[in-house]
Amino acid sequence: MKKIICFAISLITIVACTDMDLVPASNLSPENFFKSEGDAVASVYGVYSVFPGNDVYNQFWEVLQSQGTDDAEWSGGRTTTNLDKNALDKFQYDANTNLIYAVWNSLFRIINRANFAIENTGRMNEDIISAQSKAQLIGEAKFLRALAYYNLVQTYGGVPLVLTETLSLDNLEVARNSADECYAQMIEDLKIAESVLPEVNNLPEGYLGRATKGSAAGLLASTYLIRGDYQNVVSKTTEIMQMGYSLWENYADNFNLDNENGKESLYEIQYMRNTPGVAGSNFNGFYRPPFVNINGWVGYGDNPVTRNHYECYEEGDLRRDINTRVYTPEEYPNIPPNYEFPCYVNKFIDLSPLAVRSAGSENNYPIIRYSEILLMRAEALNAINASDPEAYEKLNIVRRRAFGKPQNDISDIDIRQGLSKDEFLDIILLERRREFAFEGKRRFDLLRTGKLKEAMMKQNPAIASIIEDKHYLLPIPVSELEANKLLEQNPGW
Repeated sequence: MKKIICFAISLITIVACTDMDLVPASNLSPENFFKSEGDAVASVYGVYSVFPGNDVYNQFWEVLQSQGTDDAEWSGGRTTTNLDKNALDKFQYDANTNLIYAVWNSLFRIINRANFAIENTGRMNEDIISAQSKAQLIGEAKFLRALAYYNLVQTYGGVPLVLTETLSLDNLEVARNSADECYAQMIEDLKIAESVLPEVNNLPEGYLGRATKGSAAGLLASTYLIRGDYQNVVSKTTEIMQMGYSLWENYADNFNLDNENGKESLYEIQYMRNTPGVAGSNFNGFYRPPFVNINGWVGYGDNPVTRNHYECYEEGDLRRDINTRVYTPEEYPNIPPNYEFPCYVNKFIDLSPLAVRSAGSENNYPIIRYSEILLMRAEALNAINASDPEAYEKLNIVRRRAFGKPQNDISDIDIRQGLSKDEFLDIILLERRREFAFEGKRRFDLLRTGKLKEAMMKQNPAIASIIEDKHYLLPIPVSELEANKLLEQNPGW
């Protein structure tokens, strides 16, 4: 199912007037904008338009989520001249690292745009916009605000809850809220979004690619999982399982360009190549090795895959060669001879002649897939009752697909009942590692289970020895501390 919507460059320009990027500097005020439903739609598109940028999902998110874990490391002859990426990879970053500021800044830009859309759409009269359209657009903006906070809180801990549009340079100093307060707000936003957004099987014309009821429910389930609220994870995944989603028959189908926004997708970031005003994905070149030339340009070789990751797959697991590829000198004589293990990410490949460096590629970036709903449900059921047979069944449905087996038939690769809660959790984390490789999940999984140092010890003990408790949260950027005296730095930084 091909995307039929593209998110144009926002009609709302928001410029960083402070380090938190909270002040909109624009000639589009509520007085001369918000005169039609189209204006309200444009304000919400302005929120969507930040997520595909380089500082969020189009590059930096993968640096944060894969480098600095056991999945990717600059080593074995593979190096980068990008100081920020190397710092994240080797746990040598600090509060001055630009990448840490860029992610913070972009996520707060999303929040301010969402507040702008929520407040001003909410003030529009019903002679301009119907009550249903107003509620839906506000719901979309609240989903996107929650997604920004979802990423912020897991990355930095409790952050300022900014829930109103910033209109001036006055009173910009805002104290941090607790993580619990942030999660409570996210849950409230997501419940509202779920109640008003359209169902995936009943989308308005031209809506494909925007947030749906399932998007909000999926992010809500994930938020409950982070909080250890397992009963609500079970309740929410029960709802989602009745919404019409299902797994593709083959794992590779998820990454077929013709299947984007398809039956397994609850939400994904939209990209279109060679389209003026619309972001193309960078991952086609970001992941491609620097010795592989396609359409006249070589890749950057980012997030170089570790042997640890490559070898985490069982024999017969088809996901390994979809997620990764080991290149050989026989195929590519120009591989530098000092590359000890030339393995790279194999997802998000766009071979179209239109996918040139300047145009980007077509590959969407998945945020929530239905397989994650099944694995979240399995994890929650196990946490409640280690002998729950459904936990094993949901886990095994995902595994069967990975091995090319019928999803609903008992198989020789099934995980058998009898594991302890901790043993089952380790299996789930390993399954998530394989299933969502290089989809922005690994670091958060290791953080929420407290297993970051343990995983890195198996990958590279020298790097693992550097990891301290403080590394479970990134530092608050120093520029933010200087601009906002009410902010407090994370412990240890």
